[in-house]
Amino acid sequence: MEKTHTITTLDELAQFAELFLNEISKSEVKGAVVVGISGDLGAGKTTFVQTLARLLGVTDVVTSPTFTIMKGYETAPGAPFTTLIHMDAYRIEEEDELRPLRLAEIMQQPNTLICIEWAERIYEALPENTHFLALTMPDANVRQITYHHGK
Repeated sequence: MEKTHTITTLDELAQFAELFLNEISKSEVKGAVVVGISGDLGAGKTTFVQTLARLLGVTDVVTSPTFTIMKGYETAPGAPFTTLIHMDAYRIEEEDELRPLRLAEIMQQPNTLICIEWAERIYEALPENTHFLALTMPDANVRQITYHHGK
């Protein structure tokens, strides 16, 4: 089932992120919880991950990993996940490029949240139970986030 939320302020984004985090933290998976995020440039993908990081108590500055492809962050004690992995798949052209990143191994780690921007570029490598967010911009100051769970 798809759900769409309209966001017009950063406060509304934080409210949605908190609800989303509460929902995905209840996921019963053996390994990591994976969130695939799609949207045009400037749609708010990185801003959404930064908001999740803040809610998880990450104290490091969270930036887009466009050039490093993947960054890991420790979360605060008591957070629903102990590790946040932020990945940007924009520059990934072939699935073989994921091997050196050890993404398949990381996906097996419990208490880990993996947020992947441009997830559609590595769709085949994502687990069946991935949570998907599609961010669109119907207007300059409006974002719509459409959520569905599973491939």
